[in-house]
Amino acid sequence: MYSFGTSSEKKLATVDPELVEVPRLVMSWGVYDFTIVWGWRSDQQQMDAFLSDNSKKKTGSYHQVTKDGKPFSQAIDFAPWCLLPTGEMGIPWNDTHAFAVLGGMMVAAGEQLDVPIVYGGDWDMDGLTTDQSLMDWGHIQKKHALKST
Repeated sequence: MYSFGTSSEKKLATVDPELVEVPRLVMSWGVYDFTIVWGWRSDQQQMDAFLSDNSKKKTGSYHQVTKDGKPFSQAIDFAPWCLLPTGEMGIPWNDTHAFAVLGGMMVAAGEQLDVPIVYGGDWDMDGLTTDQSLMDWGHIQKKHALKST
């Protein structure tokens, strides 16, 4: 059985608890191990993501939502955690198939939990991954996200 490590748990603590239930359910299925790459992002972290071409937004990301002045991210970035060809454990960043499998599991978990999410590998949620320009394979967000308060 897999479980989240300390780093993933710290990131999940910055996310809307309803959304956190989605990756927790996927992890409980024990099919694949994965890590949480991002929960909430500061302004500088969001700018860094933009400058490194890992985000299309300089600011105002679903990762930057706050509630009562505290982090309350409406988005989670995740990644498979597996044995790499080098023989080390890590994230297979170029294996979009591994990300897509987890993304599909996130969609299924969202449906099962009645937590409406959007998957970054299928932004319009039409079942096709080839009809959009931004492919964010390791991203989910709440469908109707809150604005910062």
